[in-house]
Amino acid sequence: MKKIKILFFALLIFVACNDKNGNGDEHPAGLPGNFVKDIYIADDGIKYFATDKGIGSFDGVLWKVFHKNPKIPTKGILALDFEPATGGPRLWLGSSTGVVSAKLPIDNNSSATLYNKALMATMFPGQIGLLGDTIFSLKVDDKNIRWFGTEGGLSAFRGNKWPTIDFAAGEYHANFFKHNRITSFDYRNDTVYIGTMGGGIARMVTSSPDAISGASPYETPWSMIPTQNITAVFIDGNTQWYGSDNGLGKHVGTEAKGNWDLFYTDDGLVNNYIQAINKDKNGNLWIGTRGGVSKMTGGTFSNYTTVQGLVSNNVLCIAIDKDGTIWFGTDKGVSHFNGTTFTNFQAVN
Repeated sequence: MKKIKILFFALLIFVACNDKNGNGDEHPAGLPGNFVKDIYIADDGIKYFATDKGIGSFDGVLWKVFHKNPKIPTKGILALDFEPATGGPRLWLGSSTGVVSAKLPIDNNSSATLYNKALMATMFPGQIGLLGDTIFSLKVDDKNIRWFGTEGGLSAFRGNKWPTIDFAAGEYHANFFKHNRITSFDYRNDTVYIGTMGGGIARMVTSSPDAISGASPYETPWSMIPTQNITAVFIDGNTQWYGSDNGLGKHVGTEAKGNWDLFYTDDGLVNNYIQAINKDKNGNLWIGTRGGVSKMTGGTFSNYTTVQGLVSNNVLCIAIDKDGTIWFGTDKGVSHFNGTTFTNFQAVN
């Protein structure tokens, strides 16, 4: 009888810890999965993590996963971004099965809408819609246009319409983004800068509410981009930073041929294969690579690897927290860096 009582008490504790207020499965420390492809930090400070086993969040004390909401994907989330929508802020999630728009804060009962190719004909009759179901990259720009890089090409969603992309206005063709997979976006004003694998950098211009046109590409040998394989894009005012599979490129202005600087391991980078770029509140550029992280201050690099405390040297994404600290998503979990020490978080089996 005593054993039964102890077992029942333990069961009550387990239920209480894993479904408090119905807002998700809570864990004292743990991600849903260790492969962290993207991080978004909301205005309230809650961190959202896109992982291979679903989405997780962290409020500074508790970790949550959201596997009880049937509308939220539980695997293969590859990208996420925020939209300040009229009806309340929304988080866009790109996965291997389409795109989900979920109202924040996310919990087990959050409203969410799924977009995929199979649903396009009934949801948006007469419109081209989403070109593919695997969303490799996702960005909501400052005009609230949602951009999706898919295996079928580039899609854009504005309001309740999917604008036409006029490839005839630029130097692209309709299959450019299908043949050259989109890896990363960033934007400034009406221009979106798109990194591709094999096609260099593409610039798309939102010329009207219902149309998007192509602009001149940055490609070798015409421009000085490091390679045709662009793996990360970060726009800082009039300066563009491009990570590639062979070095870091800095470009100022819009003249494709001039105003370039290139950086490699010989200049101090920890590794030449770059996968993420971000800038902190002190103006330092953070570069995530397959061999660790580099911090660029002026023209000087400081490098961090597992020796200094990173959970893994394969850094996939970087986010700047509200307090200025840095989060790194890797293939083996998340590292939080306060400027001095790393705190690491991994999935709880």
